[in-house]
Amino acid sequence: MSNPIHSADPHYQSTGVRAAIERASMPALAKLAKLPTWLPMVAVAALILVGAFIGGPLVDDGGVRIAGVVGLSLIVVALLGLLWLLYLSWPHLTSSLRLMRIAVLTLLLAIVITQFVTR
Repeated sequence: MSNPIHSADPHYQSTGVRAAIERASMPALAKLAKLPTWLPMVAVAALILVGAFIGGPLVDDGGVRIAGVVGLSLIVVALLGLLWLLYLSWPHLTSSLRLMRIAVLTLLLAIVITQFVTR
């Protein structure tokens, strides 16, 4: 079976800001690669689920809700981690894999809007 993640250009070389971000990300990616493959997925899912369950509207009649701020913070941490990984992997993804990742991020944004903005 072939590797589903491959660069459209096998001789891809990043330059400029992208290369600097990739170099700065290497230590964190090396630590992430040493973890069991299921652990990062479970951690992101836990951040999203816990954030959604303890969340709620950010503002109530009496002012800012602490639970809403904590819940939103957990989801934002998960979103930023996913965006970071998407940015790093973008040049190496096929069109269908890019669309799937964008769909996941769109779903996450929908959770944020429904949980924290509308009520």
